[in-house]
Formats: sequence, structure tokens, C-alpha cells
Amino acid sequence: MRKLMLMLPQGCNPECRGCSHRDWSMTDSLEQKRAFIKGKLPEWASCVEPVRSVTEDKRWGYRTKTTLSARFNGNIWEFGMWRRDEFIPITNCPVHTPGLNKTLSLLANSFPREHSFALAYIVISGAQAVLVIKSKQEPTLSWLSEEVVKGLASLGIEGLWYHMNPSTGRRIFEKSGWRLIWGKPRSTDYNGLLYGPAAFQQLIPELYNQSLLEAENFLNPGIQSAVIDLYCGTGNSMLRWANRDADVLGIELGGEAVECARLNVPQAMVLRGACRQRVPQIADWADKKRSQGKEILLYVNPPRTGLETEVLEWITKQGLPIRIAYLSCSPGTLSKNLKLLCTNGYRLVRCVPFDFFPQTHHVETLALLEKVSADTH
Repeated sequence: MRKLMLMLPQGCNPECRGCSHRDWSMTDSLEQKRAFIKGKLPEWASCVEPVRSVTEDKRWGYRTKTTLSARFNGNIWEFGMWRRDEFIPITNCPVHTPGLNKTLSLLANSFPREHSFALAYIVISGAQAVLVIKSKQEPTLSWLSEEVVKGLASLGIEGLWYHMNPSTGRRIFEKSGWRLIWGKPRSTDYNGLLYGPAAFQQLIPELYNQSLLEAENFLNPGIQSAVIDLYCGTGNSMLRWANRDADVLGIELGGEAVECARLNVPQAMVLRGACRQRVPQIADWADKKRSQGKEILLYVNPPRTGLETEVLEWITKQGLPIRIAYLSCSPGTLSKNLKLLCTNGYRLVRCVPFDFFPQTHHVETLALLEKVSADTH
């Protein structure tokens, strides 16, 4: 049984559906998440460990990034989300850090109070903020006064962008239409790595670094290893393998993330593109490293859709990495991928869930797999 709180935290809009566990106790939330994973992975339920989370006092005010719809209601600018045709404003969200809420408030009070300012979304990622404009015409900058700039800087914002995207919708960003209107184009994350305005970052450094440490300890890369890092982002995982003197190949689709990854981990080879399209290059690199006597290791952190068919085929028929660390944001697609891997020569060793999104139903899972040797059949 879940335990209801007497009242919602201050600033929490009851109509918001972002935090479906906000009225659950921490214990009940974590137990439900573990049960959910076990239900999605019935064949490996005994491998599912307790969910790793932060302490109770860190379960609110942890978000340093957000993506919110914007609208001018005829009087003020509001940020929030759409549910069908209803706009649900989100003001002083208790899951946001206080600094993030203050940044949103400062910007809302600074924008031109007119519908012609075609702001569709506001995206804040750490120290980078993006105003997504649903128009080809760039808006005025008259609102960006010295006072506003000083306010943003005092709140830790380092870069402010216009992103002109007249077709913005479910897909918020496009490749073109970017203009830095103040500050610098890149910042450094909690691990000291460069990132830009559209780069993905995990929200809770403490937990994310725990997951990377678990993966590192399991993969155990070294000078005789070659690690393939798929969906490598800006390079946080690659840097760990490179620091262990392993050869590293990273694949990432986002151009900005690729540029940052190459700067963050210069000793790694980083290729841009969808992983399925880069399978020939992955195969050539792995074959070359194997011919040099190196063991092939694999780390993957795919989107909710999981590993592509072409990637799975390469893993099971050609690549044959001896150990795989798979960080999944979808137990459903993880289950499908595990079934294929575990019927093609792999064994799930551990399944470690991480509560990267407290107060929500979302949970991520680190699956650790090893190649089954022929003599164990």
C-alpha cells in the first residue's frame, strides 16, 4: 500500500502529471519501481537488485534542467505543459532547484508582453538556456537588458540562445536556426566535461556516477581492452574507459555532443551518426583491435527504443564483446533486448536499478551481461 502525504509540497500544481509518485513515501516508490522492473523482466526477476536512490532530503529540488511550453496569457508569460487543449502552468516546481525556478521567473518577467514574441518552449540545461521561437523571424532583443543579464549570471546561467524553429512541436530542436544571444556557447558539467545547450545530461550526479562506477568495475577495462561506447553523449562514460588506458570508440548522433565528446576525450575515436548506420565502422574497428590481441567490451546507453536490430545483430553474430554494460531507461525494451542477447550466447549477471527521477514513475536499469564460453554449455 502506498502512503499518501497530508499535502503536496509548496509550489506543486495538483493538475501537473509530471510527478506521479509525489504523494508516495520513498519506500513505497522504490518498492514499486523494483516490482515494475521485475514484472517487465520475469525471467531475470531474481537478478533485480534494490533500487539505488538518494537520501530523502535530496528527492526534491534536484532538477537543474527542464523543458516547458510557453504561452502569453494576455497579461504575463507562463511556463508549463499542455494536456490536450488545457495549459497547466508550472510555477516554483518543488522538483526544480531554487535557482532554476528563479531563472524561469526572471525570464518570464523580462519577455515582451505581447503575442508577437513567438516563444513556444523554454529549455534550460544546467548553465545553458534556450528560447525556442516558433517563427523564422528573430524576435527583438530589447528585453535583454543589462539588469536581466546580471540576474541570469547571478543564477548561474552562462549561455542564452534563440532557436528559430517554425515547425517546433514534438521535435523541439532542429539542426539550424541557433543563435547565441548572450554569454558563452558551452559550459562544464559536474564531472568537468564540456556540454552545449542541446546536450543530454543525467540529473543526479551522485547516482549517475554510481552507475558508471558499477559499469567500470564490471567491464574492468585496461590496456588490453577495446571499449565500444554506443550513444556516448558528451563523453562521461568514455572518459572512464580512456582513463583506464583502454582503446575507445564512441558513437553519437547529436552533432553538438560529438564536438564536445571529441574535446572531452581526445584520446577516443568518436564518430557521428545513428549507431545502426555506423555498424560497418564499428565492425572494422573491433576486428582491428581483436587482431591486436585486445578484448572487446561494450557499453550502451540507448534511448527508450533500445538497441537497433542492426546493432543487436552485430553484437551476437560478429562483435561478440566479452562483457556488456547496458544502461536502459525502458524496462520494456530492455526485456526485448535481453531475450535476444540471452538466447544468443549471453548471461545476465546483475540488474541494478537507479532512481534518476525521484517523485516520478521513471526508473533506469543497469544490466550487466557476460559472454557464455563454449565449455559452459
